[in-house]
Amino acid sequence: MQHTFFYIFVCMYEQLLNLDPIRLNFSANGMRVINFVLALVMFGVALGIKPAEFKNVFKKPKSAILGLTCQLILLPAMTFLLIVLLKDHITPMVAMGMILVAACPGGNISNFMSSLSKANVELSVTLTAITTSTATFMTPFNFAFYGGLYTRYLSRSAGTALQTLHIDLWQTFETVFILLGIPLILGMLFSHFSRK
Repeated sequence: MQHTFFYIFVCMYEQLLNLDPIRLNFSANGMRVINFVLALVMFGVALGIKPAEFKNVFKKPKSAILGLTCQLILLPAMTFLLIVLLKDHITPMVAMGMILVAACPGGNISNFMSSLSKANVELSVTLTAITTSTATFMTPFNFAFYGGLYTRYLSRSAGTALQTLHIDLWQTFETVFILLGIPLILGMLFSHFSRK
């Protein structure tokens, strides 16, 4: 039994080493399709949202504050701790990828998952809007901070993996407005005027 787990671990480690040279390039048309699908998902989620429920998120902001703290501060910190634990078993590029993913805001799929699980969708949508809006400075900050710690203390060979991130403010507004705002408003209006 122990040999099986060891074999699985060795295979996973070899696969992680194979990830480093892989590059993903999305074409403009591919991104349009992805954005359309995400907007459609958000429209579907918005069909079940009641506008009055958003008032509760702002009247009782404790959940929103806790969610933002977890997303913007604890998630990158816990990811860094996980990287520290796995430092001998992951490559520098995988570690930097983990830091980058943890530094990014949540998206429309989290709203969809909240809807499927009958969670507080209004809170999820609020968190998505706020974390995406703050991504222009929080994502580069978290990536630079934890990436800097990684390259300084855990892997000096990863210095080339630490790149400066710049997120365009206009593109962020476009993302929030087009992929979240418009489908949200259209979905709630459609639900309100066409209850069946």
